[in-house]
Amino acid sequence: MTEAVSSFSATYLIARKRFLAEARERGLPHEAFVHPIQDPLLPEAVVDVVRMGPRDARKVLFVTSGVHGTELTAGSGVQLQLIARFADTLPADCAMVLVHAVNAVGCARLSRTDENNVDPNRNILGSFEDLPDNAAYQALHADLCPAVWPENRDGLDGGISDYVAQYGEKALVQNVLKGQHSHPDGLFFGGTFESWTVRNLTAIVRAHSQGAAQLGIVDLHTGVGPYGFGEVMRMDQQPLAGAEWEKIGNLICDVLDRVDVGRPPVKVILEYGTYPFSRVLNSLRADNWLRHYGSVHTPQGRKIKKDLQDALFADDPVWLSEISRQGLECCQAALDEMIAFDMMADDFKNTLIGKTSSDAVYQCLEAVAQKKIGAKLFTVMDYVAGRNMGRRTYSSDPENYPVSGWISLSDNDWFDCVVRKRKTYVANDKQQIFRDFADAALITSLGCGAIVNLPLIHDGELVATVNLLNSEGYFTNQKLAVASQILLPLARIAYLASKELNQEPLPTE
Repeated sequence: MTEAVSSFSATYLIARKRFLAEARERGLPHEAFVHPIQDPLLPEAVVDVVRMGPRDARKVLFVTSGVHGTELTAGSGVQLQLIARFADTLPADCAMVLVHAVNAVGCARLSRTDENNVDPNRNILGSFEDLPDNAAYQALHADLCPAVWPENRDGLDGGISDYVAQYGEKALVQNVLKGQHSHPDGLFFGGTFESWTVRNLTAIVRAHSQGAAQLGIVDLHTGVGPYGFGEVMRMDQQPLAGAEWEKIGNLICDVLDRVDVGRPPVKVILEYGTYPFSRVLNSLRADNWLRHYGSVHTPQGRKIKKDLQDALFADDPVWLSEISRQGLECCQAALDEMIAFDMMADDFKNTLIGKTSSDAVYQCLEAVAQKKIGAKLFTVMDYVAGRNMGRRTYSSDPENYPVSGWISLSDNDWFDCVVRKRKTYVANDKQQIFRDFADAALITSLGCGAIVNLPLIHDGELVATVNLLNSEGYFTNQKLAVASQILLPLARIAYLASKELNQEPLPTE
């Protein structure tokens, strides 16, 4: 316990010095990215990157701290221990990239947000042209961010307490933490343009992903959940219904989606619980007031900063020991998962040796799907980007669903989900199937009341979908996770193998 506790620092400045000293002592390469905006009265705001493992590693795990500046000291302590654990013992063909103080200005200022009050963990958007709306936040903004902040405030007040009384604290967590783009002076502001923090992290990830075949990220946070418990939030999987984080999007871990290395990334947020949500939220509200109306150079301002730090970092040996243990275990588990899939991919490639037709290749893929997930009907459909056309190239039931020529696809909810957003489509009931599929009567006549469509991306384009159908309610969160983490990357291997065997030209204009 003593060794773990001693890894944590009181401030960003001390944490940075220790992080760099440990990297130098181990002879690890280091890069420094100085933020263009600096406060001469505060520590220099710098993003530091340390890499362990070879530059040509095929599996690269990023571990990030300080996405929220108020949470840097917890994440930094875990990163310090990761250097001690893995500097000389990383598995073969693996690298670990530690990004220290992702939101450098927030870390230097002890603020959740960046220089523009933008929450980096709500700022990863494909486009800022059509920003999402958060009506629940707008209704609460005036209460969340008042112009006057008393010296002492206990519990939630005004419209916030009324909201909790009507909908419950869980609804408040979901709808407030969801983020918003309408109030630049508010909490959880996602911004109206891409922040320097996100641009810089994107460049770091792209540089360290060169030559990789599999990426992963463990993003370290504090403030939500039971005291000392590290909730593993799999952002690469469908969230469990009712999870506090199911509505949150545009997260920093999604930066891995900006690099196409062939396999879906492993994306984990590790959220360490500290104190009751009301205390954490009030600390963030107070700091937001301080930013816009107060001064840190007053007794009240200094107290607000101290309360904020204490709400998000528990200076308790038991808490520190627990987050240390869980942080190391989580990173090890992410590496193990990446390695296990690498072995599975090699085994799958071996099963394709000697196959002489696309049909034979996809039969091997179907065998995996049946073993790992199960399907009454399994098909593969090629798609032509920009022409809204598809054709069924494989079917486990050629009598009812034969392979087909090219057909135009309807612009509906399915199209919006799979083609536009390139997300997995899930329909677990017949009502949704009848709403979205013209052949719903045939589908249900085969005993199928649930559908999963997995979008297959190659060279940045949607090229095919892998489709599983089974009885109503069949596709649980666990089965969906297997589909995303195992079946989809194997489908990419099968797709490329089938194209090598059958070089049919795609339709032209």
